[in-house]
Order: sequence, then structure tokens, then C-alpha cells
Amino acid sequence: MKTLFKLVVNAGNHNRTHCPVSYWISSESPLLQGSGIELLRLTTAAGEVVPLQCEESEGNVTLHWIVQKLDAGESAVFVVEAGDKRQEAVEGLTLIEKENRMDVHIGGTYFTSYVYDAELAKPYLGPVIGPYGESFTRLDFETKEHPHHRSVWLAVGDVNGVDLWNEPKDRHGIQTFDGFKERVSGPVFARLTASQQWCNNGKRPQMAEKRTMTFYNTPAGERFIDLDTELRALGRIEFGATKEAGPLGIRVAESMKAENGGTIVNAFGSVGEAECWGQRAPWCDYYGNVGGQTLGIAAFDHPDNMDFPTFWHVRDYGLLAANNLYFLGGKLFQKGETIRYRHRIYFHEGDTLAAGVAGKYHDYIHPPVVKLEEQS
Repeated sequence: MKTLFKLVVNAGNHNRTHCPVSYWISSESPLLQGSGIELLRLTTAAGEVVPLQCEESEGNVTLHWIVQKLDAGESAVFVVEAGDKRQEAVEGLTLIEKENRMDVHIGGTYFTSYVYDAELAKPYLGPVIGPYGESFTRLDFETKEHPHHRSVWLAVGDVNGVDLWNEPKDRHGIQTFDGFKERVSGPVFARLTASQQWCNNGKRPQMAEKRTMTFYNTPAGERFIDLDTELRALGRIEFGATKEAGPLGIRVAESMKAENGGTIVNAFGSVGEAECWGQRAPWCDYYGNVGGQTLGIAAFDHPDNMDFPTFWHVRDYGLLAANNLYFLGGKLFQKGETIRYRHRIYFHEGDTLAAGVAGKYHDYIHPPVVKLEEQS
């Protein structure tokens, strides 16, 4: 192996565990010495091989890996090497297409599915399997209470007067799946970009959606899904000031909900529906008993989102949703305007403190800084 260059990862002000990082470099950079991305390898300074996933796009090469542990104030050196043959594949993430869904496996174990069944009003992610084989989320089709709450979904309850959140018979809007624009998998992450149309109850498209979902190769008790959604108005669009909205909606497992002994906590330390519902916060966590273990789901609001930090529509019966529309009023968008929402969902073992939810939020908004090591 030939050393090409070294990268220094600085933890900054926060402890890091199983934290995704990336670094980009020009495809024409002399540092690559003409090596193709399939020949690159990453090691620690001590020579331990680190799973590396490389992408080449628009004249740049982006290197992705996961920092396993790095304490606040510390730094670590990683060595980028090149060989003369393709590296053996590391078992990471795989995408398996089945009828009406795409399954996501991590380390050979099923994690979740993106389901886009045309018989349903909207796509969803679920179930989301935890470290002990039970789902973090509720997903059953027999429950009559809020049957439209399917695991993890995106929707708004009033789009030009049409309900895309609830599903009253023959009166609701639908989200139609048009296919995948991108499918990427590898040792570090998998990415799905789905194309959808948000339609009224006459199936006339109102908005075009590009939904990007990224999954990471982290332990089963510390898993993330990044959601990056772009909605393009196909005409004049008005979001109503509705309580039945997200756009992000999550329904926690029945045994996790507060009515069954679970706990709701927000970023400011407020506890329970009475303190958290209708309050703004950068994140909100919901944890409780699932299969005899404490598991939780934390939803993170990105600082670039409209009206950050979001208000939370979070309920003792098991709903965790980000919703500004009800509390700030509706929104008007003209034809061609784009609305973007970004969220990270952290599926964790333990309660809010044990899972380090506050620190994981900083991994999302203040990731470690990666720099090229200066040559002496």
C-alpha cells in the first residue's frame, strides 16, 4: 500500500461515538496520484483498517467513514492509502428491492423498509428494528386508533384544503411513488432518493417531492436515519394552520408510549406531553419499554429548516411530530418555489441521558472538523 495523504479529525467541544464524517477533495488533486476511488483504503495512525466509502461527483471525490470514539478536545489521524487492486468488500449496508418496498440491511441484519404500496395513501419507513429484534415504532394494520400513523412518514394535513395526513374515506390526498432517482449502498452508508407526487383527492399533482433517506453503519443501539425532503410547488400552494401536520411524523411502539410508562423529553429538559406539546425545541426524545428493554426515538430539527426550532406535536398516546403550521399559521408558496426540510432520527438504547441524545444532536449540526494534515 502507498500512503497518499493523512486526514486529522478534531472532535471539537463534544465527545464522539460512532459519528459519521466526510472529507472531499478534487478528482484532479495531485494528492490522489491518479488512484481511482476503488483503490483507496483508510487506516488509523496505528494501521487499523477503517471501513471507507467513496463517491465521485461533479469533479470531486468524497470520502465517508465513521469515527468510533473520540473525546472532546482530542484529534485523531487517519491515513488514506492506495493499492494496486480493489479492496475486499466490508459487510455494511445492502438494499434489497421487493414488491412495493426497499429493504435496508445493516451488517447482514434487517433494519427497516421503505414501503411505497400504491394501495396506501402515502409511503412510510417501517418497521424499524432495534437491537433486541423488536420494532422501535408502531406498525400494524389492525389498530383503529390513528390507523394512518404508520411508523415514520412525511405529510401535511392541509395542502390547498386537501388532507394528506389523515385518511378519511375517499376524501384524502395521496402521495404517489414515481421511482428511485438514486440507490447507493456500501460499507459506511446507504442512500435512497425517492421521487413522489403529492396529489389532491382527484389524483392531480400539487407538489413534486424528492425524498432522500440515508442510513449508517452504526451499532444496533445507536442508529440514524437522515431525511432530506424537497417539495416543489407545481402551482400556488397553501399549507393550512393545521394540527394534523408534520411534515415529520413518528409513531412510537405501543409499549413505549407515555400512556404505558414511557417518557417524553425535549432539549430544554421539559418532561411529558404537558411540558413538551406546543413548545419549541431543537430536538425531542421519546423513550420507554420495548420487549423488556429501554429504547427510544429522538427527532432532530435542522437549523436551516424553516421556522427553526420547530414546535413539537408530541402526545402521550405515542405520536412524535415536528409541526410549525398549527402554532405559527399557514404558509403560502408560489409555483416553482421549493420547500426543504431536513431531520435526523436517532434510534437508541437507553433513556435520553444514557443514549447521549444531546451530544448526538451536535454530531448532526456541529460534526467533527476534518482537515488535511500539513506536510512537514
